Amino acid sequence: MSDIIPKIRIRMPKWQVIRSTSWAKELLMTFIGATLSIILTFGTAHFVDQKQQREDGRQTAMMVIHDMENTAKQFREYVKEEEKNFNIAQHVLSNMNQLDAISSDTIILLASYITADAGQLYTYDNSSEKIFLSSQEAWKTINNPAFIDEVQEFFHSRQLIFDVLNKDRLYAKPISSGTYYDLLLESPHMQELDTTFWVSYTKEFIRKNAVNRYIDFSYVRRRYCNEYADQFMSYANKCKFMMGISDEELALYVQNRERTGKPLKAKNLIGNWRVQTADDLYSDRQFNRDHTFTTKINQYMSYSFYTGQIILKCTMHGTWDLQGDTLFTTLCPDYTYEFDKSAIRYQPEMESTLDELIAVWEQSVIAQLEAITKQKGESWHAAFASIDDTGNKIELRDVDEGVIYLTRCDTP
Repeated sequence: MSDIIPKIRIRMPKWQVIRSTSWAKELLMTFIGATLSIILTFGTAHFVDQKQQREDGRQTAMMVIHDMENTAKQFREYVKEEEKNFNIAQHVLSNMNQLDAISSDTIILLASYITADAGQLYTYDNSSEKIFLSSQEAWKTINNPAFIDEVQEFFHSRQLIFDVLNKDRLYAKPISSGTYYDLLLESPHMQELDTTFWVSYTKEFIRKNAVNRYIDFSYVRRRYCNEYADQFMSYANKCKFMMGISDEELALYVQNRERTGKPLKAKNLIGNWRVQTADDLYSDRQFNRDHTFTTKINQYMSYSFYTGQIILKCTMHGTWDLQGDTLFTTLCPDYTYEFDKSAIRYQPEMESTLDELIAVWEQSVIAQLEAITKQKGESWHAAFASIDDTGNKIELRDVDEGVIYLTRCDTP
């Protein structure tokens, strides 16, 4: 059989011949081009992906460090508030024989200082903690085990410290919220704005041993809170050093994080806007082209002996100016107000009681409006301003007063 079917020998060309042919060159170049394309495509994608992961990890690290610094700041504020209240308490104690001559605001601040709230007094925002602890991917992108250990130690320490603040007797207010409400409800002067109730309340408790001990140990609470603040700042500084994050980079991160929307332009501000903080309180603001504005506030007020609601209506005027991303508003020292009783119903014998109630409210309103407008001059306010893509909502961010949102409306 082998003799019948001869072997077919295929002559293989020499490599030099293949290399010299045009089709071989094209095949070789196509192969090289495809290979380089794959390398460049996936290599670049991998590089970009790694870079993005490093950036994500850095952003996560700055989020946590900002949380540490905010916690330290929170304890510094505790110290300031504690010192202010201690000074008020000493002032009242030095004038116990003439409490009636002390302003009602001072008396109320003292009562608040020594009276417990219904809920926990010391709380903190744990949103960053939840994000960090719930995301294993965040840990991978940071790729720094020592940093992660430090962050977990910070979270643990913070929880322990706030547990101490809310459970240790050193920080416990001497008068319970239940005692306060019992006295308030039983008092013939149950209006919280009535100075008579607060003077009576202060006289009853200011000489109690528990109250005096709480006031005396104010310096201890301040010392501990300062130590806690130092501890949290130490965590923050150590973590910044570990990650190579400068104070300037962190400040820029905080600034970008707090800014939302796009810059507000003067032409977008012109018109009518509404601020509603609750169902029973809202204000309308009309910004005019001549850089004046009008604010109208409506507050709906209920009470036990009438049905419906009395509407407190206040109107204030001022000027505005937009400089960069900051909206400056200046209130003029003039204002108007009225109590609209047209929507309420009550028994005829309660007429004098209603008049007394409104008189108390009126004193409070005048005091607050005069404080806002400073009466003898003008009061100005500054807030970072931005507007959303629809042009119908403005965010005003104030360092001290927080954030409010204005929604465009048709009300003149």
